[in-house]
Amino acid sequence: MERELFSIEQSARGWVVYTANGGNEPPDPTPLVALEHADQLACARHRSTGHPTGVKVKLRCGDTVLVARHG
Repeated sequence: MERELFSIEQSARGWVVYTANGGNEPPDPTPLVALEHADQLACARHRSTGHPTGVKVKLRCGDTVLVARHG
């Protein structure tokens, strides 16, 4: 089963968490707060669906790194 990925990206208003279905959450002030927020969402999705989830961060250089996973 394909892993559902949440992502974190920096924006002009802070750090935005994008949900696995393409929606976005209100901006968080720091990358660590955004990471914790995204991890909580991914964990909750995994618990409720049983599907594997994860959190990825898009770096300034354009690379994407998987930083958390559930299931």
